[in-house]
Amino acid sequence: MRSKWIVSFALLFTSLACITVYFGSTNDQSGFSGFNRMTASLLNLSLFLIPLLTLLTGSMFLAGEREDGRFMLLLSAPISPFSIIFGKYIGILLALLSVISLGYGTIGIIVAALFRQASTHLFLFFAFSLLLMLMFLSVSLVIGMMSTTRFQALGLSLLSWALSVLFYEFIVIAITSFVHKTMVLPIISTSVFLNPVELVRVWTIISLKSGTIFGPSLYDFTIWAEGVYGQIMFIAATIIWMIVPLFIAYLLMKKGV
Repeated sequence: MRSKWIVSFALLFTSLACITVYFGSTNDQSGFSGFNRMTASLLNLSLFLIPLLTLLTGSMFLAGEREDGRFMLLLSAPISPFSIIFGKYIGILLALLSVISLGYGTIGIIVAALFRQASTHLFLFFAFSLLLMLMFLSVSLVIGMMSTTRFQALGLSLLSWALSVLFYEFIVIAITSFVHKTMVLPIISTSVFLNPVELVRVWTIISLKSGTIFGPSLYDFTIWAEGVYGQIMFIAATIIWMIVPLFIAYLLMKKGV
């Protein structure tokens, strides 16, 4: 069932990505040069679907083992909890990696056919999609360890996805409406690193040298983000989002929750 789910999602992601690139190319012949309509649409598609796939797959896989009793059997084996959780992390990652590999591989063929050239930005999109998957996979394992049934994992995953993808920006805007105007910019800047979706979105745009779309109000943040310290902060935040949830999942597994 899980393999059918991953295959179905791979076909969905690939189909939507190909449609996005094909119809985007009919209106914009610049291809993947900079942050244009095509790249924006593909980025939004990845930010929308990849967290959903990763959260559902990782959490329901782990919760399913707990529900079926296989999890307790695994804990009784002479294997360290770290080896178990890290092994599951790598195993699920390899399965999910096939989804974006198929999607971006097909897109690469289409781009080469339409524009007669390979796009380095496409590899950039693939790399950032992989980072997004790595971060949300760590979160999904925490959800899986907190859930005793697949249905509970499904509910928590959808809630986490909705908060990070659909409602996060509205929450940040609501918070800024209650603070002094001098605090608005620091809150907006900080909020980028508190959500993997926004982290990848902003980092991708910065890497495409298209930070001007953020407007003059975020000019200082854009200059800082493009600099060395800004890039270090993006890297550090990504590593934290991968390691901390994974460590929490390890602690929960060690307790046998």
